[in-house]
Amino acid sequence: MNVDAVLFDFDGTLVHLNIDFSQMRADVEAILPRYGLSADSKASRYTLELIAECAQALTTRNGGEEIAEAFRRDAEAAILAIEMGAADTAQVHPGAPELLERLRERGIKIGIVTRNCRAAVEHILGKNTLTYDVLLTRDDVAAVKPHPEHLLAALRLLQVEPQRALMVGDHPMDIRAGRAVGARTVAVLTGYSSVERFMPENPDLVLGQVGELVTYLENYHHRDTESTESFL
Repeated sequence: MNVDAVLFDFDGTLVHLNIDFSQMRADVEAILPRYGLSADSKASRYTLELIAECAQALTTRNGGEEIAEAFRRDAEAAILAIEMGAADTAQVHPGAPELLERLRERGIKIGIVTRNCRAAVEHILGKNTLTYDVLLTRDDVAAVKPHPEHLLAALRLLQVEPQRALMVGDHPMDIRAGRAVGARTVAVLTGYSSVERFMPENPDLVLGQVGELVTYLENYHHRDTESTESFL
C-alpha cells in the first residue's frame, strides 16, 4: 500500500502538553450548578463530550439556546485557560520534526487533526518548526474525533482518499477514528495509553514514539509486502 497523506494527532503524538485533564474536568463540573446541571454517572468521561451533552440538555430545556451558548462559552473559557497554560511549556517529541520533513521530501501530505483548541496549537507551532499542510483543531469542525468527520474533513482538504492515508495517534480514539474512515493506523506510546489499551482497536502498527516511523519509511522497500511493518 502506498500512502499519500499522514494525519497526526497533536498532543501526546507530535508534542507533549502537560495538561491537567482532571483539573479541566473539575473546572467544567464546577460551572454546571450555575445552569442547573450536574455531572451524573451517565455523563461522558471526556470533557469535550460532557460540554456538548450539557449544552444539548440546556437547548432542549424550554428551547434554551441562549443559555446553552452562555454555558458553552463559560466551559470553553475554563478549558482554554488550562490549555494555554500548558502550551507555554509544551515540548516537541524527539524525532517529530525530522519525520515531518522526511514525509514532505517524499511528497506525502501532512495533516494535524486535534481535539486541542486552535489558539494553543498555533501558540506551540509559532515557537517550533513542525511541517504540515492542513491543521484542523476542535474549533474548525462541527464534530471532533473520534467522529470520523474530523479526519474526513482533513482528507478532503488534502485531496486524498482515506484508503491512501495513515492516522497516527497516542490515544485509542485516534485508532478508532482512523479505522472508521478506512485509513491505516499507527499507535504511539508517548501519551497515556499502554499497548494493552490499544489492542481492542487493532492498530496496524505500534511504536514507542512517533520519530520511529522514519525507520519504516526508509526500510519498507526491503520488507515483505505482506508484513504489517511494510504498509507504507
